Amino acid sequence: MALGLLFWLPASLAEDGAVAEAGTEATTEVPTEATTEPTSVAGADTLAGRFAEAALVAQVQISGIHRDIDNALSEPGMVAVRGYVYSAVSRRVWKGEVTQLLAFRLGLDACQNKLREGERYIIFASPDTYGRLQLASCEAAVPEVDAASMLAQLDRIAKQG
Repeated sequence: MALGLLFWLPASLAEDGAVAEAGTEATTEVPTEATTEPTSVAGADTLAGRFAEAALVAQVQISGIHRDIDNALSEPGMVAVRGYVYSAVSRRVWKGEVTQLLAFRLGLDACQNKLREGERYIIFASPDTYGRLQLASCEAAVPEVDAASMLAQLDRIAKQG
């Protein structure tokens, strides 16, 4: 069983610090036995390696952010946050199933940076043991503003194979 980094938040605190009643925040329950450890491919630190390792490579725009809550570790008045589940609209897909809407998880054990709603990212996602898409690190979500040269490289890599 892989245990990740957890943050304990009072249940009365909403996502951005506003006060809310306990249990009213958007949450996603994740079974504790799900593994979040990525598989390793030689050369995964290169763009071609990251492309080969990922099940989905896409340009997405974040449309919603929900806390990924571990109810087994939460207690009355305290919420154990394992990460975030992002809803996104796909703008372009280089690898993987082409769908308009998708959801993926980014655990705090993999990355402590929170993606921003409305922003566009190039993501490299792989399924967890339950088949749900997840990102393995902060580097698996590249802000579009930082990805100008990456877009052309992804076009070449996708055409090659």
